[in-house]
Amino acid sequence: MSTIEGAAVEDDPKRKGPDGLRALERVMSILFLLAAHPQGMTLADIARETGITLSTVHRMVGVLKQHRLARETPTGMQALGSASLVLARGFLGGLDFRVEALPVMSELRERTGEACHLGTLASPHVVVVDKLETVHAVQTSSRIGGTSPAALTALGRAILAYSPQTVVEAVRVATHDLLGRTIDEATLTEALAATRERGYSVDREENEPGVDCVGAPIFDDSGRAIAAISVSVPAERFDDERLEEIGALVAASARRVSQALGHPGSIG
Repeated sequence: MSTIEGAAVEDDPKRKGPDGLRALERVMSILFLLAAHPQGMTLADIARETGITLSTVHRMVGVLKQHRLARETPTGMQALGSASLVLARGFLGGLDFRVEALPVMSELRERTGEACHLGTLASPHVVVVDKLETVHAVQTSSRIGGTSPAALTALGRAILAYSPQTVVEAVRVATHDLLGRTIDEATLTEALAATRERGYSVDREENEPGVDCVGAPIFDDSGRAIAAISVSVPAERFDDERLEEIGALVAASARRVSQALGHPGSIG
């Protein structure tokens, strides 16, 4: 018997379980929200951001605490718990493309002087699984384990451009429903088509003000877009000429990682 929403729900295999699925969706929205606020949030803030009633948030966070997926900070805020590290380590440990991508990213950082990111899709987010910082004095705000809306980032768009339409639409809808950010279907379709045509994706301050990004997909041996590499540049030192230069470098770097993973083809 499950009590995740505070009301008993029988674990009957014949039960269709819409209430259980709804509860799971709510719990996931709370976890993603806590991940986006590492310093923690109040229960009231969680309720307001998710649209879940305060009493239900209280019960769900209580269940997460029982499994160490959430904790209460010394200041009384709700934050991710230590068990989230177990999940993260298990996830990151299975990503072989990180091993192949790191030396390629190092070369890319040397050639551009800018911050390089490696990310993978966790709908509706893209998760940064590795990062090399810029050589310039001003550092970027991104961090390993950080998430951003996939549909608004170069990393995410690079992956989505070569993903099934069902995945693209699910990300677009979830970006609105879970993150509260509306993505026009036609605009996203156009951006992904342009990505396929160029061989690299572009984000011109659409995710983070003052930061432009260029990304390209990484494919596995079966041809699936499993990750992406990107270069982030402050908008003040980015123009169309540099866009083409960095775009070509990023696309070439992503192809090298893809080939190392057994993908025989190339894009762009």
